[in-house]
Order: sequence, then C-alpha cells, then structure tokens
Amino acid sequence: MNNIKKVVCAGILLSFFMISTKAFADVIQNTSTNWSGYAVQQGLYTGASGTFIMPELSYSTALASNATWVGIGGRTSEDLIQAGVYEIANSDGATYQAWYELLPNDSTPVNLIVHPKDSISIAIIETSTDMWNIVITNNTTKQQFAKTVQYHSSHSSAEWIQERAQVNGVLAPLSGFTPVVFTGATAVQDGQRLPLTQMNPQMINLLDTGADKVALAVPSPINTDGTSFNVFRTSAVATATPAASTIQQMQLTDIPPYLLRRTGLDIFPLLPNVGWIIHYFPQ
Repeated sequence: MNNIKKVVCAGILLSFFMISTKAFADVIQNTSTNWSGYAVQQGLYTGASGTFIMPELSYSTALASNATWVGIGGRTSEDLIQAGVYEIANSDGATYQAWYELLPNDSTPVNLIVHPKDSISIAIIETSTDMWNIVITNNTTKQQFAKTVQYHSSHSSAEWIQERAQVNGVLAPLSGFTPVVFTGATAVQDGQRLPLTQMNPQMINLLDTGADKVALAVPSPINTDGTSFNVFRTSAVATATPAASTIQQMQLTDIPPYLLRRTGLDIFPLLPNVGWIIHYFPQ
C-alpha cells in the first residue's frame, strides 16, 4: 500500500539532466515519498504493459537506489504483481538488475543483462484466473525473460513508476538520473486494452520527507499519443537518511564471509511504503 496524498502542486521547468520547480498553474495531483509516474484505478485490471529507457545515473559516495517498473495492484491494496529494473549507484558506478515480484513474496532477480540507455519492455497479463504471464524484454539486446506464475490479485490498479528505494523502512538516497522515458503505457481495464489517457490517469509526484516537502521526481504530462511520458529528477537534494550506512552495516555484519566473496548485494522493494528487502545473488 502506497502512502499517497492529494495536494496542489506546481509546474516544472525542464533542463537536460535535472529540473527545477517553477509555478505556472495549480493542478490537483497525487504525491508520494517513493513513487513518481502514473497510476490508474477506475476498474479491474488484468494486464499492464509499458516500455522505458534505462536512465543514466549520477554517482556519489553515498549508496543510492532507484527502481523502474510496471505493475498491477499495490496502490491502495497490499497485493502487487510487478516487474522492472532496479538501479543502484555509488562512487564505483552503477548497477542495473531486472526483476519481478509477487507481494508478499520477495523479489526475484532475472538473468537479463541491462545497460543504461537500453529499451526495456514489460508485459504482465492474466491469462486465466490467478494465472499470469510476465515478460521482460530488452529491446536493445534482443534478450527476453518470460515466466508464468500463479498469483491472486485484487486487480485494483495499474502503475508505471520510477521509485525511490527504502531499506528497513528508511528511504535510501535518490540518485540523480537522466529522464526516464516511458512509452506504450496501456492496461487491460474491465476486459478492454486502453491507452493511459483513457483510464483517468493520476499523476504522482515524488516528494522529499523533509519539512519543505520539495519535489524530487516528477512526471511530465502524457503526450498526445496517450501512452508516453517522462519522469524527471529535480535539482532538489533529498533529506539525508541513515539508509546508506544501514546497508553498509548489513553487508559487514549480516553476510557470512564466504557469501561476501561469492555474492553481490541486491535490493528490492518489499512494499511501496513499508520497506525494502535485501537479497543476495551470484555475480
């Protein structure tokens, strides 16, 4: 379940890598402390699809973690079937990892190589009652992952999201990133596949947790094709949290030495507003 509130928000002035906020009109929008993008919840959803271009990340000494995904459920419910790519950046560079997740189960890493600027397509479709096909395609490398899973969904919403990670309930730093370009955002609503604009989409701005509640990431208006938009990182600096040090402590204290030699650190969302779970997988 995501902690989303409705507020009056300002418009945006775009630049190449980052953006600054500048008021031009009052628009009723939704806000979140970890989601930015669009969601719909006007019917029952049995499919969702979309394509996004992997962003380039800016590096710093602090560990920062983002995730880009498409999903069904989770907006006002505790069920969520989703698939996407997470991005982790620190002073050593950036790591990209494809994954899928069936809440409340842990996220599952996918053996699909992803680079910045790659085009990634996600398709999630219920083929029969509680049976779902999940397909993740790297359109750049022509690789594809496909899996059929059993999952009971509320079918209550569909989302196209750029997310700020949480670690043990603490928001991790949000890295700087080039605009995340979403295209082909469609969903099967009440048995009919529709473009995003025909499902009463709700824009979600990602706000900082500090007292000023400044916007950290904001989506653009949906383009005239009805299915595409961008998510922009603003120039605002996120309120400092102990998340990076928490991750480092977990690496040192919670992982046996032999695992440190054999595995890498993997971070996946457990619930949109509850926290993230740590996974370890072979490098």
